[in-house]
Amino acid sequence: MLDDGTVRARLRPWPREVDVAHLVLTDHTVAPRSTTVRDWMNLVARDGYATIRTGALSPEAAGVFLDHGFVEIQHLALLRLDLSAVIIGEPHHRTRPLRTNRAFETAARIDRKAFDDGWELDAGGIRDACEATPTHRIRLALTTADEPAGYMITGRNGSAGFIQRLAVEPGHEGQGVATSLLIDGLRWLRRHGVSDVLINTRRDNDRALDLYRRLGFVDMDENLSVLEASVVPRTREER
Repeated sequence: MLDDGTVRARLRPWPREVDVAHLVLTDHTVAPRSTTVRDWMNLVARDGYATIRTGALSPEAAGVFLDHGFVEIQHLALLRLDLSAVIIGEPHHRTRPLRTNRAFETAARIDRKAFDDGWELDAGGIRDACEATPTHRIRLALTTADEPAGYMITGRNGSAGFIQRLAVEPGHEGQGVATSLLIDGLRWLRRHGVSDVLINTRRDNDRALDLYRRLGFVDMDENLSVLEASVVPRTREER
């Protein structure tokens, strides 16, 4: 955990790319100071990483990183749902919480199949995603044969809700798994008084965008960016 007294971030190796450092702000909307970004880059270089990659950043936060030579590698659409203005149906799939290491490994296998190479989360990354908000709910969707079909992390910070991660086993796509998970998460958020829910996805992910819009999410003018920069790893003599 990195903390400059104002902005906090988590730093860990990118799954299956040990020379890539994954830097995730605990609040992606808060822009770090320029000196903080420089210090983080020096820290990453000192620890022997060759590349530093951010989580999703707001335009304001991204601007500070761009000033330090970062480039955009992924552009994300941001959508918002007014939870008080929609009717939430019933999920068609049974869900259960993830508590054991084995359950998180199951979720990681689903994640690995659902996302492109280089963008998947391992079990540790999924646990980190759960900690991105003060309160979270992580559920595994099951088929009628009790097979894992997908999982989702829902986060809550006061009256704000977030769909933090959603992955469906490719063999179960088109069977309403994502819809069931979203309904489960939205019902949980509503029970806790959440009014606004945010979700993001790649701008070219038409299937996901269509689903979110059908459930009442609307596109926001603001988009998010994932950024990356090369750093020069220091040799043992230089450390």
